Amino acid sequence: MRTLSIVLVTIALFIFSCGSGSSSENAAATTAPAVSAAPAYDQSLVRGKVTDSVICKNDNGQSYALYLPSYYSSDKKFPCIYFFDAHARGSLPVKTYKDLAEKYGFVLVGSNISKNGTQWQVTNDGVKVLMDDTRMRINIDPKRLYTSGFSGGSRVASTIAILDGGVAGVIGCAAGFPQSGQAFQSKFDYFGLVGDYDFNLTDMEQLDEALAQNGFAHQLLTFNGKHEWPPIAAFQMGLLWIQINGMKENLQSKNDSLISDLRKDYDQRIIVAEKSGDIIKAHDLLDGIVRALGGITDVSSYQKQLTALVEGNNFKNAVVAEAQLQKAEISEQQELAKQFAQQDEKWWAKKIAELSNAGNGRTQKESQMNKRLINFIGLLGYMNANHALNIGDLTSAATYLKIFKMADPQNPDCSYLTAIYYMKKGSQQEAIASLSEAASLGYCDAAQLISDRVFASLQNNAAFNNVVAKIKGNISK
Repeated sequence: MRTLSIVLVTIALFIFSCGSGSSSENAAATTAPAVSAAPAYDQSLVRGKVTDSVICKNDNGQSYALYLPSYYSSDKKFPCIYFFDAHARGSLPVKTYKDLAEKYGFVLVGSNISKNGTQWQVTNDGVKVLMDDTRMRINIDPKRLYTSGFSGGSRVASTIAILDGGVAGVIGCAAGFPQSGQAFQSKFDYFGLVGDYDFNLTDMEQLDEALAQNGFAHQLLTFNGKHEWPPIAAFQMGLLWIQINGMKENLQSKNDSLISDLRKDYDQRIIVAEKSGDIIKAHDLLDGIVRALGGITDVSSYQKQLTALVEGNNFKNAVVAEAQLQKAEISEQQELAKQFAQQDEKWWAKKIAELSNAGNGRTQKESQMNKRLINFIGLLGYMNANHALNIGDLTSAATYLKIFKMADPQNPDCSYLTAIYYMKKGSQQEAIASLSEAASLGYCDAAQLISDRVFASLQNNAAFNNVVAKIKGNISK
């Protein structure tokens, strides 16, 4: 049986509110073969309903959200997806995608511990505890282990697969691989999902190209959104895709219904791409369906479409334009990062206004790029404000928070950091008001709020405790 043996390494993860897996035990020689006892799986786990917090038996400080299909039985092995959210919101992806798990027969596990800003060794230890606990209590198919994550959690999901051969595939959302020389040492299937307005789109496009060059089964799918967990329909395509690859790799039996469903999904997306004039997306989808379904069903008609498209001048021109736009976006990101600490609020307000102007983009692709650049400014605001607060530079923090707010007004992290700013200024009332705003915007990391030392003096404050209760309520939404 192949099991995960997470390897401890140090990897620099760029994150934001962003050996093989085979193992064996050497037993002492005996005169008679050992008889393995049947695993005593946990029969108390709830089926057909999300459990927000399952406490790990060997570490009471670790927990995970869990969904078992209503027809789950410990007598049968089930495929499993381990989720890693950027803010340790284990129940968020589990609740979002539970109907897909019910339809396709997957166990879903969402870490309540892994989150952005945590040292890799701590994350690694937590992942090991999580996976050991689930394997002990749930009958999980060791050949069909998958990981998925959002933002920094996506990099965690990829890191687990990179460092161990026991992961069959990754559904990476809103961020690519960690920055590591070991990135391609283990082969696994990779389905990437990213919003058209996500500042990490270029990163994921470059990863998709690298996966192709290194012989990975891969697909990148974009959706109408920004830096966020993908919509159910997009994730469903990823779930279908990994199952079809599982059939080709003899990890599961052939299922014509699933093949038909994936074909229909591709067909619909190809039609939309063609109607919108997005030649690059049409190409990527045609190329994807040929690779995904080739060898398991007839794809000759798609291959003809793909060949005709590639040989046309429109496609060649689109490729050149796409490369130029990608280069321009990377250059602009570098310039924005360079200017961030040098320019005042008025300069940034003007810059954001310019990028927000719909007429600023001559094409739809350029308009999408401009929105991504605004979101990138929000990322810069978060990172710089967080750093300024950590070193006690409240003057700079105030400026960075205002820029963050201008670029991404609905981001609860901005309100949370603003609350920290006010606490450091000695303004408790303003801090609680900012926390209340964070809660209203969906902030749900109650554990972080309660453990954050900067708010220690508010523990007996009724208004503060009301906000804590509201944030805890966000967890279960």
